Amino acid sequence: MRDFLKNLKLNEQNISMLLGIVVVLLVGSLLYNYFKSVNKPSQGETSSTTAPEQVQVPSGDKLPADYTVQKGDTLWSISTKAYGSGYNWVDVYAANKTVIGKNANSLLADTKLTLPKIKPKPATEYTVVNGDNLWNILVKICNNGYLWTKVAKTNNLANASRIEIGQKLSISCN
Repeated sequence: MRDFLKNLKLNEQNISMLLGIVVVLLVGSLLYNYFKSVNKPSQGETSSTTAPEQVQVPSGDKLPADYTVQKGDTLWSISTKAYGSGYNWVDVYAANKTVIGKNANSLLADTKLTLPKIKPKPATEYTVVNGDNLWNILVKICNNGYLWTKVAKTNNLANASRIEIGQKLSISCN
């Protein structure tokens, strides 16, 4: 062993290479562990890809009804599923203000909400301002930019990427 250490040339270049290899291995193992656990549900949780899809939100004649908040739910998503329009989130919030509290953006899983029997809110009119595009408008109004094709069709836009400042668009989020 002693002879081996004597013959081993520990110059700056070899030490740097050895430390570089150690760093690469360490970073690689950390990245591997991170990506391995990123999609794995935590203990006691269900996967986010299955929980919201399995829950049926009452709608139509089944209202008023009780609804149990699932992980990932928002008032907008609940309203869209129950009434076909996310704009009714305000009505859901008003009916459950004491349960939800002041912050309508933070719904806790397993909270029991009452879905009131109300009429869905109709489409809204939006006036285009400087810097707007259909995607950004729909993210702002509907929280869903993917509706741009529907809005382009509804408003008979020949070219959806060309909207003019001051142009009025009819927007429905359902």
